[in-house]
Amino acid sequence: MSETQKKTLGMAIASLVFGCLILIPILNIPFAITAIILGIIALNKISSNKDTLKGKGLAISGIVLGGVGIVLIPIIAMLAAIAIPNLLRARMNAGEANAKATLRTLSTAAESYAAANNGEYPFSVYSLTTTEPPYLSENYTSGTYQGYKFSCEFDSNDYECVAAPENCGTSGTKIYTVEKEGMLSETDCAD
Repeated sequence: MSETQKKTLGMAIASLVFGCLILIPILNIPFAITAIILGIIALNKISSNKDTLKGKGLAISGIVLGGVGIVLIPIIAMLAAIAIPNLLRARMNAGEANAKATLRTLSTAAESYAAANNGEYPFSVYSLTTTEPPYLSENYTSGTYQGYKFSCEFDSNDYECVAAPENCGTSGTKIYTVEKEGMLSETDCAD
């Protein structure tokens, strides 16, 4: 019988399809096992009926993809389980560093304002952003920046700016405070 008259075994096709489905995260192991079983059965049937059946390459591909699903996908999942907490911690550290830098920026702006205004501090952050030239390019107390919210209290003799994490333990673990003359302090936030 010629190659064009041979029938492609449906199990070989199904093995390849299930092998491709290993990319579905939760179902990858059952699909991988199914791909291997169908591939082996298809190879046996094709071997015993070489004259009428084809699809050996499809079955082998399904078996290989099933093997990859059983061996490599769990390894990748374990590596991701190790890496994700480290990435989240790095993001939190970056947010905390940005919070301290922003407080230093607010403090520098307030001190510069006081130096130009006979030692008197501004009455609000708004005063630092609306002067010509402005002491601050933006009002940091109007939103959340890298997981931190900022607030400032001013009077003519003193100021205090606070950076608190939006979600304690998730976006940051410290509350930072800067006071007159740039004194920066930190405390742990309560969960």
